[in-house]
Amino acid sequence: MRLKTNIFLWAFLASILPLIVLALSAITYSEKQYLKDVGREVNASLNNIVSEIDRRLYYERQMILSLANSAPMKQYLPVLRSMTRGDLHQGYFQLSDRLENFLSGFQGVVPGFRLIRVLDVEGNTLIKVHFGMGVVGSTDGIESTPYAEEQIDDPVFVRQLAELPPSVLSFILLPKSRWSVKDSRGPKMFDAIYPLVYKKETAGYLMVSFSGDLADKILDVVPRLHNGKLQVSELNPDIPARDGMVLYDDSLGLRFSRRDTSPMFLGAKKGNPLLDAARNKPHGEFQTDAGEFKTYYMEYLPYPNQLASWVLSARVSKHVLVEPFDQIRLAILWLVVVAALISMVLANIGAKNISRPIIELGRNLKRYADGDHGSRVQIGGADEIRQMESSFNYMADTLEHATEERDRARGMMMQSAKLASIGEMAAGIGHEINNPLNNILTLTKLIKRNLPAGNESILKDIESLREEANRVTSIVRGILNFARQIPPQYTQFNALDWLEDTLSLVQQVSKSKHIECHLLVDPQSVIEGDRIQLQQVLVNLLLNACQASDGGSEIIVSMEKCGDRQLIHVEDHGRGIAEHDLDRIFDPFFSTKEVGEGSGLGLSISLGIVERHKGSIRIVNNSDGGVTATVELPMSANDVKKNGDNS
Repeated sequence: MRLKTNIFLWAFLASILPLIVLALSAITYSEKQYLKDVGREVNASLNNIVSEIDRRLYYERQMILSLANSAPMKQYLPVLRSMTRGDLHQGYFQLSDRLENFLSGFQGVVPGFRLIRVLDVEGNTLIKVHFGMGVVGSTDGIESTPYAEEQIDDPVFVRQLAELPPSVLSFILLPKSRWSVKDSRGPKMFDAIYPLVYKKETAGYLMVSFSGDLADKILDVVPRLHNGKLQVSELNPDIPARDGMVLYDDSLGLRFSRRDTSPMFLGAKKGNPLLDAARNKPHGEFQTDAGEFKTYYMEYLPYPNQLASWVLSARVSKHVLVEPFDQIRLAILWLVVVAALISMVLANIGAKNISRPIIELGRNLKRYADGDHGSRVQIGGADEIRQMESSFNYMADTLEHATEERDRARGMMMQSAKLASIGEMAAGIGHEINNPLNNILTLTKLIKRNLPAGNESILKDIESLREEANRVTSIVRGILNFARQIPPQYTQFNALDWLEDTLSLVQQVSKSKHIECHLLVDPQSVIEGDRIQLQQVLVNLLLNACQASDGGSEIIVSMEKCGDRQLIHVEDHGRGIAEHDLDRIFDPFFSTKEVGEGSGLGLSISLGIVERHKGSIRIVNNSDGGVTATVELPMSANDVKKNGDNS
């Protein structure tokens, strides 16, 4: 099958399935994240509603406590105390009328209080204020005690009142006899009651019945996120008759303040998912009606002394939430179809663009195999083709570099073999020459000592003979050192101190030619090797640099780390080395200096020392003049041992 057809088929198939899977996965993931965000948003809204309701209820409780501790109420306490003893206080009517007026005015400025009652210890109503209108003593009780409502006959309620903690605001339900006709199943909110204490004894009670207007105002203005329907229901394990009572509902039009409708209930004890979920967890979410709706809920405890709680819930249609994602899915499918058609066209064009560079790459491979090692590929085209072309060029460059390294290694091996053979020969010659030289020096001393005075010309000749013999001795000593190849004694020393000591050894030579030496070394750098032998290497390089440099120039000594190797550079700005001499500079007795200025053994000895350290020396001409000599050494003696084992 041709390349064009192959690429066309793969591009056609690859442009459909991955796009569909990727698009649907992305939209599904986004939908899940969106639903989580909606859940957090709705729960945050419910939490804000709870906080606002709690703040308003706290405000109402504080108003009741303020009312209980008001001056008119405290002035009325003796009346309640007299009622407890069965007596009618002489100022009953005057104080009752004053308190009734105060309560009526208070109710007018503080909304939310539907009924305010003042009860005696038996639970009978002495004062009743209803929407700003007071009722005082309209019904006679026992011994003609004036009551605002019919005398109560409920021992359970009286016992419940007696068990209330004094001076603490509590919440209870009035007996059915006190319920309004509209409250057939009881009021939607518990009544607040506060025991009034006079001289450390409970003298009566202040009771407030709530209208629910404040709760309705809060709930009515709350935004309905995602068109959700808000509902508040009561969860009451102590009073089964109220368990599941719906207090507020958008769908049914129920409100806290509406008492003209029949009470609604969520269902049986264990038959409603909202109540079941609220009993298991105080907040959360669940799906209802075959997954068509999501209900988010939160439980709130409005009454400090009751187990009854309100369950605030928001019912959101799942269709409303996921409808945008369904539309996006449809749009993505259409985009996939269009993208598939476009990819078919582009695949055909791409096949042509791919085949052309592949053919060219094949031609270059053949030319390289035929011996044209300078052949390289022009990089271009698709990323994969560019990678192939880069790989070919990298292979050719690597092979060329490997060939150069092989030739360099071969040259180093030949140089080492040559140095070894020359060293053996030099050692033999050095020993043979050394003995006659010692005899000559000894005889010159004897002749000089026994020479009569006045023979200045002969004495001068003897001194010249002695100097030449010493020069030969120095050359022989260098030959012996070169041949001896003393193994290095490894120590660890500071590089900066070592370099400064070494520069001091050539300071006289550099100053005589007005040459400045500069160090570029990290003060913390450390070298591990034979300090004396390496110093001999660096002295030889510095002397060569000084001798090759013109007066007034500079020499730069620097040091750097390169992987597991240390590099010491000696850079001068002298005349450089002729290209035809670079291959011979490490040969023993080779020198570019004038006759008598050097033995030609300095670099040979230095190379031997560095190689015994498993290192190398490179000397290259700088592009702007001068020479850079680089000594490469292992970082530590352990690296030397490893290299020795590998070799």
